[in-house]
Amino acid sequence: MTELGSEYKLLVKSAPTAGGVALAQRSLRPLQDDEALVRIHRAAICGTDLHILQWNAWAAKNYVPPFALGHEFSGVVEATGASARDVAVGDKVAAETHLACGACAQCRLGRGHTCLNLRVFTRLDRGAFAEFAIVPARLLRVLPPSLPHKHACLMEPLGIAVRAAIESRVGKGRLLVVGCGPIGLLTVAAAKALGALSIVAADLSENRLRIAQVVGADMAIEPAQLDAETGRSGDFDAAIDTSGSARGIATAIASTRPGGSAILVGLPSEPVSVDLARHVILREVALRGIYGRLLHETWLEVEQLLPRLATALDRIVTHEFVLADYEQAFAVASAGDAGKVQFLLT
Repeated sequence: MTELGSEYKLLVKSAPTAGGVALAQRSLRPLQDDEALVRIHRAAICGTDLHILQWNAWAAKNYVPPFALGHEFSGVVEATGASARDVAVGDKVAAETHLACGACAQCRLGRGHTCLNLRVFTRLDRGAFAEFAIVPARLLRVLPPSLPHKHACLMEPLGIAVRAAIESRVGKGRLLVVGCGPIGLLTVAAAKALGALSIVAADLSENRLRIAQVVGADMAIEPAQLDAETGRSGDFDAAIDTSGSARGIATAIASTRPGGSAILVGLPSEPVSVDLARHVILREVALRGIYGRLLHETWLEVEQLLPRLATALDRIVTHEFVLADYEQAFAVASAGDAGKVQFLLT
């Protein structure tokens, strides 16, 4: 058992500038009653981490350094507070990253992920790019002991992908996924497992397009090829944008058939203009944003899909680094050519 006061390593966003990340040490503090101590086995770089690394306008508006980095992880519980429920020492866990109040109007409607008093893991200074993390126990999701940490570490972002695929209502129709970064690749894999008839993936990276085909895309092309190779614009039953770019969002909306669904998952770093009259009103395209997972339903849906996704998840994790090599890890993740980048902590 790890002792109180033991030193551990972690990555910290230390300064409000591009870069500004440092490897630091902290001492383990006493647990509060509703907390758990998790030894981190794997942690993954997320798009949010890259926004913070680059310190764009969105990150500067929402974060105040210094704070610990990282929120996608898997690990094993080493200790629990006196009132921690549904989690025990020795449990393999991943974590939901949205901490809802449970009492506001949104929570009463079953929408804890859009809680009016929402607290987010990345702003709690509990970062998972670390040997240990102290986590609010009710965020933890207990996983099967046989689930590899490599896959368990993907459950939080996979939840976004699964929810996007389900809420696109594509069923056995034609789906376009714009952006083949980690969330896009997970979305392709999820949509395939859920039975989409045909999946087209669009991205600028040849390497990511190759991965997209391996994990379930029937066609993988550059966005400029959409009209030439898939028919006229507006030919998809649903489109999901995971790029967060103005071009990607415009492509997703324009490619959706009249009466279809365009799902926006990627987080733009600045405001984006949408031609509402042309697409949303005159063509009745349903425009829907996705922010995280439904706090209970989505996790159950992901667990049910996992047996069908093991091979795809192995392909989507393209790079693994020890924590000391964080600069190289961030460089690879920022280059826009990799799948998921994970840190190996144990």
